[in-house]
Amino acid sequence: MRQIIIHLIVAALAAGPALAEPIPPPVERMIDAAAATGKADQLKMLADLAKQANPDSASEIDAKLASITAARARAQEEKLATQGLLEGWSGQGEAGGFISTGNTTNRGLAVGVNMTKETLHWKHVLRSVVDYQEQQGVTSRERYFVGYEGNWKFTRRGFVVFSLSAEQDRFTGFTSRFSQGIGVGYRLVDTPSLSIAADGGPAVRQTRFTDGVNETSFAARAALNAKWVLNPRLTLTETATYFSDDTNSSLLSLTQFTAKLNGRLSARASFQFNNEANPPPGRANSDTVTRATLVYNF
Repeated sequence: MRQIIIHLIVAALAAGPALAEPIPPPVERMIDAAAATGKADQLKMLADLAKQANPDSASEIDAKLASITAARARAQEEKLATQGLLEGWSGQGEAGGFISTGNTTNRGLAVGVNMTKETLHWKHVLRSVVDYQEQQGVTSRERYFVGYEGNWKFTRRGFVVFSLSAEQDRFTGFTSRFSQGIGVGYRLVDTPSLSIAADGGPAVRQTRFTDGVNETSFAARAALNAKWVLNPRLTLTETATYFSDDTNSSLLSLTQFTAKLNGRLSARASFQFNNEANPPPGRANSDTVTRATLVYNF
């Protein structure tokens, strides 16, 4: 019996798993060419097609793909670790407007700039927007906003957030408002096609209302940032920030639908909702803005 068992083990070891076929040279060259473009989705699609056409080389193709992914990750880490203060920024500039004449004369302008930089441990975001509208020569909307948010990443999904913003919107009820906040956040979903992050913490706000009242208040702040890549050309994003103190609460929600046109140019439709729970007398609680803009990525 012992000899039989030994013979079975030796036979099994001799048979072993079937060795994978090497990747055909033309296929390997195509994979290398796709990897050189830096587009992960195209590389994966090509690798999947290569495995279907060459099933005996599937494990070798998977191994090559893993090696390329690991090399990219190492290169990205080295790049982030050595870039200077002004390096690594990317952004978007958007602009839209309208002019109508005839029975009524209306005109409006919407301009915005967003910039982002990400390092090994930090993510920096700068945002600015200007909305202006006239009806029959009378200004009916005028809002200015500029803000900064810094995320210090202490885990892959967890981060500490620092936020600063300044805004002016007399039609909502204040001539100036400065906000400073600190908090802790977490990326609830973190995939290439869908990301959702939420954060919250204490804040301080200094507001000068249109009725002349100045107010400094301590508040609770909560924020949500979501991005859904519907397909390579269509993206839906949502950014919402909420402040609440003893006398007032504020909500700013911005929903954006962006369609890539060609190259660096995209078209964007957005809907913005502002709400002040306790605005100055004579002011409405809620205000909405719908924009259609062209976006240039840089």
